[in-house]
Amino acid sequence: MTYNLKMFKFRLTIFLLAIFILFSCSSIPTKESPYLEFDIGIRQLTNSLMADIQKFKLFKDTSTIVLNPFLDINNGQIIQASLDIEKLIIAETQENFKHINIFRINPKKLTNAKYILNGIIEYEADKSNQKKYYKISASIVDLVTHSIVTNHTAYIQSSGLNYQPTPSYQDNPMYFKGKPLQDIILDVKRPVGSKVGTNYHDFVVIKALLINAQTTYDNGDYKQAYNLFKKILKKPGGKIIETYGGLYAVAFKLGRLKTAEANFSKMVNIGMQQGNLPVKFLFETDLTNFLNIPELKQQYNIWLRQISKYLQTNSDKCIHIIGHTSISGSYKYNKTLSKSRANNIQQRMSKTFNGIIQRSKTIGKGSDEVVVGTRPDSNENAIDRRVEFKIVDCWM
Repeated sequence: MTYNLKMFKFRLTIFLLAIFILFSCSSIPTKESPYLEFDIGIRQLTNSLMADIQKFKLFKDTSTIVLNPFLDINNGQIIQASLDIEKLIIAETQENFKHINIFRINPKKLTNAKYILNGIIEYEADKSNQKKYYKISASIVDLVTHSIVTNHTAYIQSSGLNYQPTPSYQDNPMYFKGKPLQDIILDVKRPVGSKVGTNYHDFVVIKALLINAQTTYDNGDYKQAYNLFKKILKKPGGKIIETYGGLYAVAFKLGRLKTAEANFSKMVNIGMQQGNLPVKFLFETDLTNFLNIPELKQQYNIWLRQISKYLQTNSDKCIHIIGHTSISGSYKYNKTLSKSRANNIQQRMSKTFNGIIQRSKTIGKGSDEVVVGTRPDSNENAIDRRVEFKIVDCWM
């Protein structure tokens, strides 16, 4: 009897242990378990955000959210995937949250809005041969209290999101890694309840004006876009590199090359003051030649001339000319290629400013500082095959 009781207890213990292990293992998520297909993930993100708004009873009646188009975290651009996200969020909200009005941000809609939805797109890595992985994060900010109401993240798996920039960003001579992008990233990642910056109202007003001007540009109405960008310069905080970039792109489209060059000069001044000039000098795969696009080659001459002139005028400034490559190719090869790209730029600038050789140093980063970091080489990662400038103390 005692023996049978001991055996029963032993078998019961083994059984319970097995059940425990089974349930423990099943509760441990697999590496890819949080990742969803794009449509499902964005709809889930939308429902999480809007359910929080509903749960906290922040809407007494019908109220309005303005949606700030999602930015690529690596270069501050609105890409085609941003537009896909925007459409899904608006459609899902309209279908399931009837008391919430949601619109793309613009000055008119901002007037009656109580909240703004900000978001970022972050590429993670190629974790398999078939799929790419992304983090799509968003937050909603109360425009009265300037505090974070809610934030959520969707983990997306896809054969590849569309990283083609919208026309206004595609035609801009620089990509944006400055304060406006950093502010958006901070606002998306701040804890719920925390306050955003003290100048948030001015920031949102400028953002609404920029999106309005950029959307007009994207629709091909260049004269009206030029007027809208000009109006931004008159606003507090409006004299930023994004505004001058819009004016440059419009002027170039309209054939006003002197006006385009004058606006690029303003961009150079701002970038140099910030210590970094992320100009889109983009190269062919495995080559030191620029991308073979005639319109771009014409602009490259403008860019090189204005950067050279800035250095001629500001004799106390020196620069590092930094070449980059995509991750395709061997590490040693990419180091050499990126250095050659930087040397190419230095030689081109010397035609305008002989002193550039003494006032600059060329550096090859290879693929150490990729922006996108995907394979194979494509439009998605063209920004990885670039040369940029960093302001440094003169060593002479």
